[in-house]
Amino acid sequence: MAPIGDGTVAGTIHVHSTRSDGSSTPDAIAAAASRAGLKFLVFTDHGDATRTLDPPTYRSGVLCLDGVEISTSGGHFLAFDMPTAPYPLAGEPRDVVEDVHRLGGFGIAAHPDSPKPQLQWDGWSTRFDGLELLNPDTSWRMLAQEPGWQGRGRLLTALLDYPFRSAETIANLLQPSGAVSQWLAAAERRRVVAIAGVDAHARINLRGDPADVRGGWSLPLPAYEASFRMMSVHVALERAWTGDAASDAAILMRGIRNGHLYTAVDGLAGPPAFVFTASNDFGTVSEGDELGGGRPVALHIRSNAPARFTTIVRDGTRAITTVRDPQDLTVHASASPAVYWVEIVSSGPHPITWLRSNPIYVRSMSSDSALAPPDRPPPTLVHSLFPGASASAWRTEHGPSSRSSVGVAAAANGDELRFTYQLSGSPRGTQIAALAIDTPEGLAASARLAVTARAEQPMRVSIQLRGGEGVTDRWERTVFVDRFAEDRTVDFDDLVPVGQTHTLKPPLASIRTILFVIETTHSKPGSSGSLWLRRVELQR
Repeated sequence: MAPIGDGTVAGTIHVHSTRSDGSSTPDAIAAAASRAGLKFLVFTDHGDATRTLDPPTYRSGVLCLDGVEISTSGGHFLAFDMPTAPYPLAGEPRDVVEDVHRLGGFGIAAHPDSPKPQLQWDGWSTRFDGLELLNPDTSWRMLAQEPGWQGRGRLLTALLDYPFRSAETIANLLQPSGAVSQWLAAAERRRVVAIAGVDAHARINLRGDPADVRGGWSLPLPAYEASFRMMSVHVALERAWTGDAASDAAILMRGIRNGHLYTAVDGLAGPPAFVFTASNDFGTVSEGDELGGGRPVALHIRSNAPARFTTIVRDGTRAITTVRDPQDLTVHASASPAVYWVEIVSSGPHPITWLRSNPIYVRSMSSDSALAPPDRPPPTLVHSLFPGASASAWRTEHGPSSRSSVGVAAAANGDELRFTYQLSGSPRGTQIAALAIDTPEGLAASARLAVTARAEQPMRVSIQLRGGEGVTDRWERTVFVDRFAEDRTVDFDDLVPVGQTHTLKPPLASIRTILFVIETTHSKPGSSGSLWLRRVELQR
């Protein structure tokens, strides 16, 4: 393959080390990346983002960034380029995405179409920054779960071929992503970075799920170096690196955040090179950028794709040009809004997307305008749950080894409820403290709860409704509470079940208790502090 000098740096994201369930140390992994010719790595060991992240550093000449893979109730989320979180990040995808953004981080929905239910991403309504459209772990799971023996036969054949041509063998197992349509649906409204994650652990479990890396007997396959030679992310930099890790990491992250990158499967052909631009009367932009609409657009693609590969230029899911061997291609497109992107597909019995670009967005309006929430009627007061002066209607609940209390505290802006808690330091599962108020008449006349709250330290609080027809079920929505007082509103139709419930949404007429709950989803065992509530209102 002839190089065309596209000016990108190659690296990879979604790498696990011995800090979670990987098989090597960061130093050893970086050395493997260096041997594979990569220039950057993003570690994303499993966690809740409270581990102190390593600052950007060079290891074996490879720029290493430290991040985290967070487990949510709706899939896994990769987060990096952010400080340590002040409390555990977990729970619903919308809460984790919100917290990562609050910390200034960049977040990617990992393996969104994994056949393993707990790994599938379902936070499609959230503002995730990127989507992992290529993940070897997902591909192996897909093959293992195909009916009959064809898929598992390919996996067994791959084990035999691996010692002789490791990168090519792994590459030929890759399966197309089922999340492309969700990516493009989101990209019609805003920038969403398409990226690949190698999901490297350097081990495969020999029992049960072949891609499960948790415990048991395992093979050290695929090795880190083989995985790094199999596929890569190529980022265009705004300026050359200087050798200072912090400065170079900032340059790299600007390229990633802006979608100035493409992904390539090096195990099929390499090294890749690719340039994608769009021009009209408003100027010329590169992949990841926006171009004003209303004028015809000329798309220009250069690559060093092998002659047998096919280049497809798409507007969303629609192919507008399909050409074989087009190392220099110009496509004339309309003036309409569009999401243009390019994929180059290999030949053979199992065609694989060898290279996927990020989009060039042709916009005729603000990308955020389509995301405006629907208008709600202005709220009207139904009942004040804390008119001030007395906390007699309120009580606390807590686990056997935790403590809590409630009282009234005078403040400059009026009386506040002060809820003080101390969670047990024993193993997770028994620590809980809650501020509660009974609603014996139910909440049928109300649609939302409004509260003005502040806390001793930044935290998430679970606002819960408890009750049900002849049962005791719970539904929740968590809210972020900072050190300074802020208004928060929780719409009751936005709550989700806590555990198993008899109904998906709370039956408001039979709700008997409202709770403000501190527990170990968003607080560490042994945590203590205070929560102040000044305005607590039922509204409709």
